[in-house]
Amino acid sequence: MAADPILYEGETLDSAEYLTICYELHHILLPELADMRLVEFDRDEDEVRRGQRFDEVRQSFEQIADDLDK
Repeated sequence: MAADPILYEGETLDSAEYLTICYELHHILLPELADMRLVEFDRDEDEVRRGQRFDEVRQSFEQIADDLDK
């Protein structure tokens, strides 16, 4: 998956907002998630893949969501 920001349908960003989001995504958020092994971030290819702990954490979030629904 490309490491690009995902916008809601109809959402737009000006160039400064886009640069800020891309900076935060590539230099802060993705490296932090990669350190936690939730994703693998290939900076050279600009790609993000599921990390070793992705499924483990996803199951935890699904359980939390189920508990909140009860």
